Amino acid sequence: MYKKKLAYLGPGGTFSEEAALCYSSSYQRQMVEYPTLTAVIRAVCEKETEEGLVPFENSLEGGVGATLDQLARQEGLYIRHELTRPVRQCLMSGEKWPLTKIKTIYSHPHALGQCTEYLDLNLPHAEHFTVESTAAAAVLAAQNAETAAIAPRRAAAIYHLALLAENIQDNLDNSTRFVVLGRSDHPPTGRDKTSLVFTIPDGPGSLHKILGYFARRAINLTRIESRPSRRIAGDWLFFVDCEGHRFDQGRKELWEEIEKEVSFFKLLGSYPCSNFKC
Repeated sequence: MYKKKLAYLGPGGTFSEEAALCYSSSYQRQMVEYPTLTAVIRAVCEKETEEGLVPFENSLEGGVGATLDQLARQEGLYIRHELTRPVRQCLMSGEKWPLTKIKTIYSHPHALGQCTEYLDLNLPHAEHFTVESTAAAAVLAAQNAETAAIAPRRAAAIYHLALLAENIQDNLDNSTRFVVLGRSDHPPTGRDKTSLVFTIPDGPGSLHKILGYFARRAINLTRIESRPSRRIAGDWLFFVDCEGHRFDQGRKELWEEIEKEVSFFKLLGSYPCSNFKC
């Protein structure tokens, strides 16, 4: 019997759905489909579901902006799990069209970005159009002649498409890291990771000073990424992952030190370090 509901980005045939299927089978979750990342996150915040699974970063394209923006903005929302899914992009269409006949290619912006080399070499004549998901691209490919989609292999089976090419991503090690969000994070396990976000005042050495607090405590940073805050020009958010749980010994003092030096600070949650790959 399912204990919790898991919101995920639909429709069927997306990498998010595949990751949700993998997580749900391991943790016994009831999957609930939502049309946008914002809707997934809102479902958790408004207690429609206990958890929500969203893409966090791609090994080729970097952080997923829509997810990062919502995490920085929403209160009472925490990362409680992470999992990584290999990304295998496929080219598919309603019929077995020769590549020279393909005039239009639809996909999510990240998927198109992950297949630049293949598209430049094999379909330089085709126009590219972005849509909200790889599944939406598959639907359009099924409905229009001389049109193709870039999507997971599973989408071809769901939408009855012909596979024109497989594994077309520029890097065969391409993967996406997903995070599971909840209204609380995970208790300490002894092998954890903490995510946080902050903004810093403009000035020479500002970021170096903040990172020094981690260095003096010998805390390893596993990821750092900057992103515009969308508030005023020149204001940047810094997203950081570090080893350890936010409740580990000495961490309370670390957060207090950093908070005194920055204009905005938010702990995004602590969760088990995961080698969990679907």
